[in-house]
Amino acid sequence: MTKVFSVVLAAALALGACTPKATLDNSQVETVKVEGRLSEVRIAPTDAPDDYRMLIVRATLVINPDPEAERARGWNVAKQYMDRTCKERRYQVLDNDLTDYVNLQIHFRCVG
Repeated sequence: MTKVFSVVLAAALALGACTPKATLDNSQVETVKVEGRLSEVRIAPTDAPDDYRMLIVRATLVINPDPEAERARGWNVAKQYMDRTCKERRYQVLDNDLTDYVNLQIHFRCVG
């Protein structure tokens, strides 16, 4: 009985330590695989013309993430989606932030 209780307690503590996935209003999720890892990409326009917010969320659980590697992986995804969103134009990154060591938030604008 003690072993079962220990396993249940450990599972509850592990799940309690997880944070809910971040979302972005007025966006739909698109799943992409990068370096063998799944990420969820969300892009939503802001109130300004050609202005967007993007959220790249790690779709798989990660223990002790390496923030530098997660940021680099997120940027590899972000560049593809900014190119696709801006089509033939360039993009300008206005702000970016890595949250929870794995989720990359980007505010960008299509220019030119």
